[in-house]
Amino acid sequence: MHDLLLISDLHLGSHLKPRMRGEYVHLASRIEQSFPRFIDHYLREGQWQLVINGDFIDFWNVELPDHVGETGERLAVRRLHAVFDAHPRVEESLARFLEAGHGVVFVTGNHDAELLYAGVRDAITERLERAMGADLPPVDPPGVGADDDGDPGMTRTGLVRLDALPPGRIRFVRWFLREEGGAWIEHGHKFDPSCNTQASMSPTREGALVQTVAEVATRSFSNLMPEMDYDVADKFSGLDYVRWALARGWRFVLRVVLLYLRTLGAVLSWWARAGRVDEHGQRAHEERLAKVAANAGLQMSALTALEQMAPPPSVATVGGFLTVTALDYMLSVLTPTPVAIVLAWTLGLSTWWGLLAGVLVSALSLHWINRGRRPRNVARDMLEVAARVGGVTGVPLVLMGHSHHGQLERQGEVVYANSGSWLDGSHLVVRRDRDSGRLVEVELRQWRNGGITRLDAMEVWHSAPAAAEAPVSAAGVVEAT
Repeated sequence: MHDLLLISDLHLGSHLKPRMRGEYVHLASRIEQSFPRFIDHYLREGQWQLVINGDFIDFWNVELPDHVGETGERLAVRRLHAVFDAHPRVEESLARFLEAGHGVVFVTGNHDAELLYAGVRDAITERLERAMGADLPPVDPPGVGADDDGDPGMTRTGLVRLDALPPGRIRFVRWFLREEGGAWIEHGHKFDPSCNTQASMSPTREGALVQTVAEVATRSFSNLMPEMDYDVADKFSGLDYVRWALARGWRFVLRVVLLYLRTLGAVLSWWARAGRVDEHGQRAHEERLAKVAANAGLQMSALTALEQMAPPPSVATVGGFLTVTALDYMLSVLTPTPVAIVLAWTLGLSTWWGLLAGVLVSALSLHWINRGRRPRNVARDMLEVAARVGGVTGVPLVLMGHSHHGQLERQGEVVYANSGSWLDGSHLVVRRDRDSGRLVEVELRQWRNGGITRLDAMEVWHSAPAAAEAPVSAAGVVEAT
């Protein structure tokens, strides 16, 4: 009976871009040293189901020099190979983990939504097979558990039964993992409006994945600005960006302004032309969602409620677009003064009265925007929604990543645990009762300097016997009832 080992947000490949600071290259080298030791430690500690809960590979930050005109699945596969070529020891350690009889499940995150491409999943599986020197066991018996398109690497429903996965297998899921009466696991980016997309089970436009506004901004701005820290979007306010640029001199300010205008143009173009899911993607999403509900033993209303909990993408409204691009600040600063001056001149008043009125209106506008804007805090937002997710899905344990903030909190009867970012060693261990098989304890741990620190632990409460479960196939995929 396998305990759960959860990691997330390794962001492999984040150093593969033209302009790169030395510390990112150093970080990539450190992962190559520390990740195999981490895996070897847990290979000595028992039987595990490793859940890589999103953002394992950072496709957003991988910039290949010779990809002009190449888009979609083919480019994603080339980026995948570039990342694994840069991290051979990570690849070898995962193969060693599988060879020892432990399972690996890849949950799709926002930085690695390319896992939705069958070609990317095939490439990962083939590379791990080659690293093992042998074929991996088949994901499912013929005809069982295959993806809608006949791809056996992805479960038919995007659902994996944690308590029934065969050992030594590799699986990919579109959205979540669930164990009846036990746990709900997803990356969590659906609750971050800048990283969410519509129709997340098949977010496509003309066959290509729809980018999120955060990805557009990353490729247009952050990837060209190596002076920025990785998590700057979660730390900086608008004023912080201004101070950061001014501290580096006027030439740097000019460069930042030009890159901002470039990013604004990219987001505008994306919003106007390619920012929405096409009809095929929407239809595929709805079909898969219905199959998830049926095979998971959940009412369709439960998954609908989960989707409604997620805020709409940032640019779904004009207000959201103005906020995420900071265009509301720009308009508040730049627009009132010239308008007031022209108005004063038209009325025959002194230009100074127009200037004074414009400055006053700008100040009031900025104050009004600040009062109405809730500071971005992804960790807080995910914590707030955790109890509702547990209640809707009928589980006492909700496990997520995405926020890069490892935490363990009890929300009423529901325990919320976040695996943080493996880049600082944060990860989760979930223990099973050896008699009943239930998940009974979750631990937040940190891997650092070759050792484990136990940061926190909580018991998982099971207030009532587990509900009757839907029939399970030999491959561990819940059958429709």
